[in-house]
Amino acid sequence: MHLPLAVSAVFLFSFGISLHAAEIKGKVTNVVGGEALGRIEVSVLDLKVETRTAADGTFTIPNLPAGNYVLRVNAVGYRLLTVPFALATANEVKEFSVVMVPDNFRRTDTVEVTADVFQAGDSPAVVEQNLTSSEVREASTVLADDPFRAIQALPGVSASGNNELLAEFSVMGAPFSEVGLYLDDVLLESPFHKVPSVQNGASLSLLTSEITEEMRLLAVAYPEKYGDQVGAALEIRTRDGSRTSPLFRVSLGMGDSDALAEGGLGREKRGSWLVSARRSYLGYLVRNLIRPDFADISFYDGNLKLTYEVTPSHTLTLFGLGGHTHVDDVTATTPTGIRTASTDFAFLRTGWRWSVNPHLLLDNRVAYIQQPYVQSNLFGQVLSHDSYGEWVAGSTVVWGWSRNSTLDAGGTLRRLADHFTSYTPNILLGNYTTKQDALRESGYAQQSSSLFGDRLHVMGGIRLDGREDLRMPPFSAQGSVAWKLARATQVQFGIGKYAQLHFPDFEFGQGMSCSGISSSYQRSNHYSGAVEQRVGENTRVRVQIFDRQSREFTVTSGGQQCPFPLLEGTRQPVRNYSRGVQVMLQRRSANRLSGWVGYTFARAKESFLLDQAPQGPKYSPYFTSYSDQPHSVNAFAAYCLKPTVSLSGKLLYGSGYPVVSGLQLASSGGFQPTPVVRLGNYVRADFRADKCWAFRRWKTTLYGEILNLTNHDNRIINFVEFLPNRQAVVHAQRALPITPTAGMVFEF
Repeated sequence: MHLPLAVSAVFLFSFGISLHAAEIKGKVTNVVGGEALGRIEVSVLDLKVETRTAADGTFTIPNLPAGNYVLRVNAVGYRLLTVPFALATANEVKEFSVVMVPDNFRRTDTVEVTADVFQAGDSPAVVEQNLTSSEVREASTVLADDPFRAIQALPGVSASGNNELLAEFSVMGAPFSEVGLYLDDVLLESPFHKVPSVQNGASLSLLTSEITEEMRLLAVAYPEKYGDQVGAALEIRTRDGSRTSPLFRVSLGMGDSDALAEGGLGREKRGSWLVSARRSYLGYLVRNLIRPDFADISFYDGNLKLTYEVTPSHTLTLFGLGGHTHVDDVTATTPTGIRTASTDFAFLRTGWRWSVNPHLLLDNRVAYIQQPYVQSNLFGQVLSHDSYGEWVAGSTVVWGWSRNSTLDAGGTLRRLADHFTSYTPNILLGNYTTKQDALRESGYAQQSSSLFGDRLHVMGGIRLDGREDLRMPPFSAQGSVAWKLARATQVQFGIGKYAQLHFPDFEFGQGMSCSGISSSYQRSNHYSGAVEQRVGENTRVRVQIFDRQSREFTVTSGGQQCPFPLLEGTRQPVRNYSRGVQVMLQRRSANRLSGWVGYTFARAKESFLLDQAPQGPKYSPYFTSYSDQPHSVNAFAAYCLKPTVSLSGKLLYGSGYPVVSGLQLASSGGFQPTPVVRLGNYVRADFRADKCWAFRRWKTTLYGEILNLTNHDNRIINFVEFLPNRQAVVHAQRALPITPTAGMVFEF
């Protein structure tokens, strides 16, 4: 009789303890958008108690005795978070609101809520594709931590000529030369580690996924704010440093090694600092993976960003980016072949943001860009050198003059100088020099509004581009509209006119007085229509049709003592177009299945001016341009398998770019398109896995990746040889074979 009573007493005593035991609970959300995060590892270090968050981000850890503890929150792809806490009594309940930060995002304790997980730009009336900081890291490759490789994974985007060794890309039939790159609102020409005229090599951007906060691609009918180029626009935002105690990140990979440090600035943490440096040995890997005689390319780069709030309304920023590239091509065995080449890149930007009031923002910036290079032959003789420099000053005003309307206006002034000289060894008067200087100015104003209870969004803008030698500055205009037919269905229409100005003058010849002015610019008209269907809050299906129609204008005036006559007047020597359709399915989630798949059909063709007759210009038949790729498929997916393991992969397909195209004489005496010779289909599948291990104060992550998982025989162009019978022989080489890569990151 006494034994059952004793058991009952113990049971009641235990029940009483559990009834009054302390517990902790809370919710974990993502810093961007405030999305609840499931599959997050939550543990009390001192007691070695661990749990995972539910799908709604909540967690509970019961039966904790009173005491002092450390709460650790960890997940792959996110920064390690430790929070000291104390339980004063045995029945205390403590709640936590935990904000997780991606490991390549600035650390903050505030949640930035956006209205739309897919729209991060000016207005829903503008068709855009954006990449978050996490997507930039996951869609880049471990071998080359380059945000531009992530851009190449977007629907309708392909590496130029399907050459996966190049960071340059084309967008739905628009070549890279017509894509505007905006780094923190400053237009950049070529922020890459590469040297002109060296084809037997690779290129890589000076940016890494660790300093890139967001990238936004505007493929067609984009706002006039980005109207410097006629093809497409890419907006890149660098991130600020974390306003915390110093954080450090060291990465060791097969292609490069880099280190990053960041932290708060000042005692009150009113600012932040971020500094990083990278050293690459990509050339060594490429020569071992592709061909031993491939050009040896090596580089190093670094950046610094300072942000400080002088007052709550005034913020100052300073950003510097620089690097050096060296190329050694052992295949250059002639006096005119480029054996060694080197280039430098320097970008310095300072900015001042003034929040005049909650409805008015003034953003000012001044920047300097320098990008010289020099090329030499195997005897050390200089074959060419170039010194490019540019000063930029600009201002932007954003005025929310009503609850549903925003006016955005601004202007930019650019002073450009590019002095180039080429030398022909051992030939008298064999030098060729160009001296190009220009003062360019541009101004724009655009208005966006939402009407009828947010069912109709409209946007319109105007732009004026000027250059000191142009008598009539090009005027441009853009308009777009988005109309919600139903709660989850929206149609979008856009139209835009754009101008792209080139350098205005040239001089040539050694000891000659010949000089002339040759002004050129391009004009383009864009048309776009799209239907978008939402499936829940995180998934969308979009079908878009597009059309670009471009013309190139050349304005010339004669010089004196020139070896060839300059045709004075205005001509339109080139016409081209690119048009097609794109279908895309996209899902975006912070730590569940996320990604996209898109198919793009695009045709790009051009035509040359044959005769400027009095009765009107006569043009050649349209022929296939070198940016024509009829079919492409881009797919990317990322999935959080468990708190410490994530998987991602991408599939890229392209139907092949032309390597031979143009015009030839027909039997009738006229011109006809040359038979097009294309590279074979491009197919590449990549698979990546990330695994992290967390400790009390630091964590480490192992990145493993397999490039070209199917070992497809992709070909990249080497050169085209034309035989005496006018037949073209294409010399190509294999791109990357199946390539396993790995990297290790330490965060503390």
